[in-house]
Amino acid sequence: MGSARQGQITRHGLFADIRGDPSSPALLFLHGGPGQGCYDFMAIQGELLSRSVLLIGLDQRGVDRSAPLPPGATLTVADVAADCEEVRQELGIDRWAVLGQSSGGGLALRYAAGYPAAVTGAIFENPVWDMASSTRAALVPLAAMLADRGKDAEAQAARTAAAATPAPGEQPGAGEQPAAALRAAYLTALSALGADCEQFFIPNAATRERLADLRRAHEARERGSNEAGDKSSTRHHVAVTSDQAFVESMLGLLPRLTAPALLITGGRDPLTAPEQRAAFRDASPRNQHVEFAKAGHFVHAEDPDQYAQCVMKFVRSLTEGR
Repeated sequence: MGSARQGQITRHGLFADIRGDPSSPALLFLHGGPGQGCYDFMAIQGELLSRSVLLIGLDQRGVDRSAPLPPGATLTVADVAADCEEVRQELGIDRWAVLGQSSGGGLALRYAAGYPAAVTGAIFENPVWDMASSTRAALVPLAAMLADRGKDAEAQAARTAAAATPAPGEQPGAGEQPAAALRAAYLTALSALGADCEQFFIPNAATRERLADLRRAHEARERGSNEAGDKSSTRHHVAVTSDQAFVESMLGLLPRLTAPALLITGGRDPLTAPEQRAAFRDASPRNQHVEFAKAGHFVHAEDPDQYAQCVMKFVRSLTEGR
């Protein structure tokens, strides 16, 4: 199974959960949220993936088990991407693959495009690369869910916001909303769903319960004195989402990828909108796309064994013939 170690590293005190044989190909996991942490992913995929790769799960700066962000601290998307490179250098890893989920998929794209010499391959699980098209796509099923629950005014607001969305990467014209406003409408719709918003992301009830159990166990454990916890994780979220770069379209970065890339989507998750999938496909003929038809936003939790096989096959392919 190989070795496993955990602890804070780099000058920013980033928490790293490292599993697997150090001689295996390295794979960095970047969580979404922003501010979600890597605990859930590593609890589900850590043992599976570490059979074939050296897996590094990272709590990003100021998140969960990393050192806390001081109140008022600034943090940008570029800072978080630069942290990934600092981790690689501190761990003495020559090159590695990167795997990002949800908003972590956007971070993975920025990192892979910005540090091409360090990246052997990129894997994206239900990424958000274009805020406008992601929120437009998400608002439609959210409106349907709200309507089913008798929240007609909220459903109509979601439909109206979705109809006013510009095309991906385009500047909004008259009567169209910019990406930041659409994200706000999306968050409002999620909030209106209340506890039912989990069903939007995780359609499978058994998976929802499994993730809830993991989170309860994680919250119940004794925290270290220098761990970020919820308050600092919220500061991370606020800082990163306040950065204009967070809502800017990243579709223009896709053609800049020099490494092989794999897109993993759930058939029941709308956030990686059709326009984003098309942009990924058109960026390079070697880009691969695998869809798990019954999965939602967290494919790694809904079909863990097949997901792990898919990821390990791709990572192994990066070293074949070398």
